[in-house]
Amino acid sequence: MTMGTLPHLRAILFDLDDTLYDYGTFWIGRLNRAVDDVVARDPRIDRALLAQAAVAEWVLMEHWPDFLRRHGVADEDLIAATHAAFMRGWFDDMTLPEDTALVLETLRSRYKIGLITNGPSHIQRHKIERFGLAERMDLLVVSGEFGIHKPDPAIFQHAITELNVAPDEALFVGDSLEYDLPGAAAAGLPFVWFNRWNKTLPEDVPAPVAIIEHLESLLALVMQENAC
Repeated sequence: MTMGTLPHLRAILFDLDDTLYDYGTFWIGRLNRAVDDVVARDPRIDRALLAQAAVAEWVLMEHWPDFLRRHGVADEDLIAATHAAFMRGWFDDMTLPEDTALVLETLRSRYKIGLITNGPSHIQRHKIERFGLAERMDLLVVSGEFGIHKPDPAIFQHAITELNVAPDEALFVGDSLEYDLPGAAAAGLPFVWFNRWNKTLPEDVPAPVAIIEHLESLLALVMQENAC
């Protein structure tokens, strides 16, 4: 964990996907299950090649039928059946990690807690409900409902206005150097980069006040800096 100077905080805002939970690993797991379903229905299909292509193309649920057709699957009944299975119970597999729940519970005893997430309402609200975030947070901002998405600083400004805090009193925690960091910086919020995969910080981006590889590290960072 690297650390800069943090102001006296009153609020902490979080990104959702790949910050509060490991979206990438979840998605790859779902893709592999979908491929297994295809191969179970037609053992002639090369599972390794199909799985590799699905992950490489990062196939969305709605694109699954076209993906299969592009990769040589011609049986429309199989395509329809595996597409339905792919979508069925999608959110039921999602669970909020125990360490994330602990972080949110601990921080909320001292700070206002909020969420700013990009995505359509019908998708992100399912996750919010599944994770119980409405009960864990003071503010939930979904770009599909607000009409503006990160990195537009307006969505960050909206959040801090709703929480009645100044920009330098609200820390934003996120994983994306494309959406989270530039948006928070433009809105004047200090930013903590959640660098789960130990990537290198590019030289041409605003410097975060801290870089963490585990969400629990946020506790030591903000609790120590704001002990007074």
